[in-house]
Amino acid sequence: MVKGYALLVGSFVLFVAVLIVGLFHLEERGVLFYLLLGSSGALFTFSLGAFLWQVFLVLKEEYRRKSLPSFLLDFLADLRLAVFIMLLLGILSMVGSTYVQQNQPIEFYLDRYGADLGYWFWRLWITDLFHSWYYIALIVLLAVNLIACSYKRLPRVWKQTFTKERFQKLDEHMEKHLKPISVKVNPSKEKVALLLKRLGFKVFVEEEGSRTYFYAEKGRYSRLGVYITHIGLLVIMGGALIDALFGIRGNVVVPEGSRSDVLVLPSKEKSYKLPFQIKVEKFHIVSYEEEARRKGKSLNSPFKDAVASFESDIQIIQDGKVVAQGKTAVNSPLDFGRYRIFQATYGLTGNAGRATIAVFDKKLAPQDPRKAFVGQVELRAGSVSEFKNMLLSIDRSTLNIEDEQKGFEGELKPAMVVKVLMEGKAYNVPVVYSPELTVFAQNSLEELREFPYIFFLVDFEPQFFSGLQVSYQPGTPLIWLGSVLVVGGMLVAFYTVNRKVWARLEGDRLLVAFWSHKFKEEFKKSFLKELEVLRHEGASFGEKPYTSQ
Repeated sequence: MVKGYALLVGSFVLFVAVLIVGLFHLEERGVLFYLLLGSSGALFTFSLGAFLWQVFLVLKEEYRRKSLPSFLLDFLADLRLAVFIMLLLGILSMVGSTYVQQNQPIEFYLDRYGADLGYWFWRLWITDLFHSWYYIALIVLLAVNLIACSYKRLPRVWKQTFTKERFQKLDEHMEKHLKPISVKVNPSKEKVALLLKRLGFKVFVEEEGSRTYFYAEKGRYSRLGVYITHIGLLVIMGGALIDALFGIRGNVVVPEGSRSDVLVLPSKEKSYKLPFQIKVEKFHIVSYEEEARRKGKSLNSPFKDAVASFESDIQIIQDGKVVAQGKTAVNSPLDFGRYRIFQATYGLTGNAGRATIAVFDKKLAPQDPRKAFVGQVELRAGSVSEFKNMLLSIDRSTLNIEDEQKGFEGELKPAMVVKVLMEGKAYNVPVVYSPELTVFAQNSLEELREFPYIFFLVDFEPQFFSGLQVSYQPGTPLIWLGSVLVVGGMLVAFYTVNRKVWARLEGDRLLVAFWSHKFKEEFKKSFLKELEVLRHEGASFGEKPYTSQ
């Protein structure tokens, strides 16, 4: 047996804990931190060296006594190897899901952790940890360990539980191993068989001269529960491996009213073309007041207008056709096949999203504005509106004509150019937030002198972009299947029990031996109570068969 394993695991956990606290929890790393880090690192190095030396000596001795395949099988099936692999996977998963945000551009890590630490995080794949070669290698090694462990132990269990060799007679040779008890009963094999069947056993009877042998069993499939669980874990790891190798997670930025099929992978600084387009029909910011109203509640709070959530009505377009549509919101993704679409972020594009303009007859406007009013038309980004004999669309726009940056900060002084197609002619009509500036701009353009209308801005909403995170996980069905197998295997393993009974009836004496996969003492007590129905006065119980004097 290899010594020093507990010290190795303990020192490794201590070293990793000190390292994580220093990297992610301390604002300044002083002398005490480096002293603890050096001490725990030295202890781990010493324990690792001592353990590897012990392993070398043991393996050297084992290799001399065994063939190479048998030696490798024992090594790969070792439980200590499985524990250490799972410990490593647990620590890496904790770092990747809790401490280091995954799949971001390198600039993000350089800014957040500093040039040196951010660079090494990038080089060591910690920024994309679940797709790193060493994480995948650990999953594969754990799968190999499970396979080796099952391969080593399953044949013996299968032989004892499902082959004909399990039908053993309680003869003199078996008595030495099973230590049966002796019961004095009426000489009736039917009575013994009936008792065993009543207890739920499947009974096999064989007669040999004056002796009648019984073999009874139940719950034999419970021995396979652990192996069903192993298969489920292997299927889960297979699904995780497929996701790690072929899965994709990236961002799609779609302005409201537009569509896109370009998935940007920040961690790899490249793009991927999706097999479909995502169109954002409408983007909506949900305030706390609106959120409460949706739940049938009222909210009186100074923060009622603050942002509670945001959501997008999207369409999935393939080959020019809408094949799916729905809403994606914060913590409420939309699923399309193996793709999952999350609402991740939003922002202003700097352009008009929706605008309502009033249309006036240019000739009548100076004399009677009321008679000159023709009507209102709503324009949306990325779409064409029809009004009277005109087709109108927003050609270009700005949120603040005086200071573009202030427009992004919420101070709106919009201006836009409306593209108008009328009677075969195209016009570019400027519309500004100020009516005076609008009149001045439209009257200043030579191309609009024959244009019969004048436009004024009535209402304006800026255009938002919807930042969507799209993930493709082809291994998800396997992970679900593996989860079902794991749960099923655990139910079989924990809620069924494999039990066996051997008996020999000879004259008026019954020898009984029994075995239980688990709960042995409980089974022994309950079975002894059931044997009371077969007893007569004067029957004896003991570790050895009853013999008359």
